[in-house]
Amino acid sequence: MDAQEVCLALNISKRTLQSYREYGIIPCSFIGGKYMYKESDLVRVLTQKAR
Repeated sequence: MDAQEVCLALNISKRTLQSYREYGIIPCSFIGGKYMYKESDLVRVLTQKAR
């Protein structure tokens, strides 16, 4: 998933996603000039956010 898809899925801003990335809350890969995220990592974040 790209950054825009993640922001929509988590209902967060791009700046919040950047902070999550910088603090290691959501792991990502830099591919083809874009940050990409695994759906499994997002599920983990959503599960923790719901607690």
